[in-house]
Amino acid sequence: MVSTLHGTNKSADTKLFLIVTLLSSGAEVQYVALRNILLIIQRRPAILQHEVKVFFCKYNDPIYVKLAKLEIMYRLARAENVHEVLPELKEYASEVDVDFVRKAVRSIGRLAIKIQPAADQCISVLLKLLQTKISYVVQEAIVVIKDIFRRYPNQYESIIGALCENLDSLDEPEAKSAMIWIIGQYADRIENSDELLEDFLFTFNEEPIEVQLALLTAIVKLFIRRPTVGQELVPRVLKMATEEVDNPDLRDRVSHLN
Repeated sequence: MVSTLHGTNKSADTKLFLIVTLLSSGAEVQYVALRNILLIIQRRPAILQHEVKVFFCKYNDPIYVKLAKLEIMYRLARAENVHEVLPELKEYASEVDVDFVRKAVRSIGRLAIKIQPAADQCISVLLKLLQTKISYVVQEAIVVIKDIFRRYPNQYESIIGALCENLDSLDEPEAKSAMIWIIGQYADRIENSDELLEDFLFTFNEEPIEVQLALLTAIVKLFIRRPTVGQELVPRVLKMATEEVDNPDLRDRVSHLN
């Protein structure tokens, strides 16, 4: 139950309090209440930041209620309460519902980007999740770590080795694209970056367009950063992109490189 609401509009706070009390009702009523709460905190994000625990998921919550609570927890997370939210998200990442687990892992990455002082803690949790070797957990973690790298360049290169240990787990386009981006972006700091990108090149024709585009860009970055080792891969990928693939987006990207 909410103890004290922190806001300036007493009438609105009272209405919100009444809505929050509905969280002890049945699942359908809870869901309607959660959707309304989400709309309110999008306008007034600080109003329930001290009450984030109210939205922690129960084991028997239906998945649609859990997902709604998860989004509210993310919205309410601040530097002051992230120490409460982060362990809860880590716990969710070990549940059985795959979609919920994916959303929980992604929320950890979003927290790292949203709350800079919590980035180290979030990275630590994501590294522990990588150690589970559960394919969909690993792949979600790599996707969000790529976004963290983009948000905080040159801060977390020390974990790249741990990411590369999971290359065999990647079978989803978004995760492959994220890992390829990481290898290309840090090609001069990964000793065997050329070998890793060449491994992806063997299946170039079978990959979806987003992976092909990522690989093309990464190999060009490799050549720029390490011309000696990249000079053999560039003509190969350009030849494949222009002669073996018909996608116009890929051809257009190649034309801009020439």
